[in-house]
Amino acid sequence: MFKIGDFSRVARVSCRLLRYYDELGLLKPADVERGSGYRYYSASQLPRLNRILVLRDLGLSLEEIAGIVDSNVGASELRALLTKRRAQVEEAVAAESARLRQIESRIAQIDSENDLAVDDVVIRPEPAHRILSTRATVASFMAARARLRDINAFVRAHVARDSLGPLLGIVHSPEFEPDSIDIELGFILQDGEPGDLRLPDGAPLSVRELPAAMRMASCVRVGLPEQAHLITGKIGRYVEAMGFQFAGPGREVFLQPPRFDRMEESVVEMQFPIEKQGTA
Repeated sequence: MFKIGDFSRVARVSCRLLRYYDELGLLKPADVERGSGYRYYSASQLPRLNRILVLRDLGLSLEEIAGIVDSNVGASELRALLTKRRAQVEEAVAAESARLRQIESRIAQIDSENDLAVDDVVIRPEPAHRILSTRATVASFMAARARLRDINAFVRAHVARDSLGPLLGIVHSPEFEPDSIDIELGFILQDGEPGDLRLPDGAPLSVRELPAAMRMASCVRVGLPEQAHLITGKIGRYVEAMGFQFAGPGREVFLQPPRFDRMEESVVEMQFPIEKQGTA
């Protein structure tokens, strides 16, 4: 058996934590020397200690941990708990990374406030399109991106390549809602009739006509979705200066098929139907 200091080196946890777990009854020493009170631990206690540490990292209370380790939960159940927690941590890290990119793009916008050029905003007529799409309200832009990825993979696996035009998204929310986004995702169709299609989650994909726009204000974004406000701000300045107003949901059309593992390389045309102010 090991003295508490040596066991702490084997287990790579502090003596202070071992003493604390002893006081709580979570991990009692294998033996305590009479008189001196020295604690001794056995290597056979490592599995129990590892379970305690795993459950602690999962965010369980000490009372919950005691109940689980005393009921001898199997390794497969612990693995399932840890895998679930890992997914939650990964999601949190991805959300924080997206928030960081948003902050960086806002800083870039502040730095470029003296450069208000809108030369790359274009107003043109946009014809009607047949689109294959599905519409849903999602909880975040990360969720929208994941749904777009799933739709892209599903449609390309079930519809002939020659029938598909660009991938697109249409945000139907009348105002910006970062945590409740009414979004339609799908493809512009070149020709053909895809037939009845349902995504794996049961959501239907249907064909409809996307109306023509007499005037469409557009500008190309190269980069991450978190930088979209740089382009919408530019479009907004141009539309206001020219005496127009928005006249329908905004659209995002991928001019190149996206690489979902390299979204920073995305080339997207951001579009807003517009009309002369006072028309509506």
